[in-house]
Amino acid sequence: HLTAEGKLKDDPFAGHFAFGYGRRICPGRHFAELSLWAAIASILSTVRITKAKDSEGKEIPVIPEYTTGLSIQPKPFAFVITSINSRREEHMRAASRVD
Repeated sequence: HLTAEGKLKDDPFAGHFAFGYGRRICPGRHFAELSLWAAIASILSTVRITKAKDSEGKEIPVIPEYTTGLSIQPKPFAFVITSINSRREEHMRAASRVD
């Protein structure tokens, strides 16, 4: 997302294979990027995500491990999610409720 000079690139997903290329490039790529940014910002504004602790109270290190195959993703690891603002948490829960 940054240039060699440390400035933001105009379109960080330009040329990313997930959105295609040329005439067939995904018209919704900007919407997808902004939706993901909004979701992450909403989550991080309501909770704190930290490393889990063992029975002695020491942090459990996170060792990056990934699955293999066609769909590569991080393997599960221990973590703790705590609310930092109960009012925001209530808003998030209400917004995610499906009636």
